[in-house]
Formats: sequence, structure tokens, C-alpha cells
Amino acid sequence: MKTLKGLKAVYCDASFFVALFSKKDTKHRRALELFKEIEENKIAIYTCWFIISEAMTVLLYQYGYSEALAFNQSVDIYRVLCTTESQHYQAMALFNLYGKDRKISFVDALSRVLISGELKNMPALSFDKDFKSMGLTTIG
Repeated sequence: MKTLKGLKAVYCDASFFVALFSKKDTKHRRALELFKEIEENKIAIYTCWFIISEAMTVLLYQYGYSEALAFNQSVDIYRVLCTTESQHYQAMALFNLYGKDRKISFVDALSRVLISGELKNMPALSFDKDFKSMGLTTIG
């Protein structure tokens, strides 16, 4: 099982946040282990507003208001990236490219744009197979 040893920063996907904030999620225990490493090693957490929106919505719809609210109240500890119009167009192009062969979300495509560009291929915490299928380094 991969650890976060030696990392200074990670990008977090909605699947990680959902698992972290819902005790009913099948990956909850693993998310807690990773978050403990983050805290112990003072690793910076990067994400974007689209991920926050997706995680908050999934938590509310699948697990309930208290889980969504707990996540909402944690947002201040993350480094939240504001995406640009140019990055949105790049994500649409990736969505069109990858979407021919498999289902990926626009948010996953946008995350790939951020990670492979601005974040210089930073590892991602994700339980989503789409991240790995797009060539991103994932820990989950």
C-alpha cells in the first residue's frame, strides 16, 4: 500500500473527500490513514472548487447533510485553486479525447489539466480509476 512518505503536497479528488467524510464509504478507513499521514507530515492539500462542489453534492445526496456540512466546514484547510477559462477549454478537449473510449467526468479532465500543468504532476489522492487511466500518479 502506497504511503505519502516524502511528499510535500498532494491533490485531492472528490472520491477521497467523500471517503474521508463518510463513515459508510467503503474507502473510509484508507482515507483516514492517508489523512493522518497528511497531518503528521504537514503535507499541503490542493484541490479546486469543482472538486469541492462534486464532493459536497455526493456527500449530501448519498450520505446526508451532516457529512456534507462537515466537509464544507473543512474547506479552509485546503489550498483551493481557481480555474481559468483556458483550463476549462483544455479540460473540454481532454473530455472529448478520453470520452470516446471510456467515461470520464469534466471535473476529472479539469483535474488532469491542473495536475499536469500548474501542479507539476503532483500525486493525487483518489479512489477514482479515471485518474489513473488518464496517466496521473494516484495514491488511494
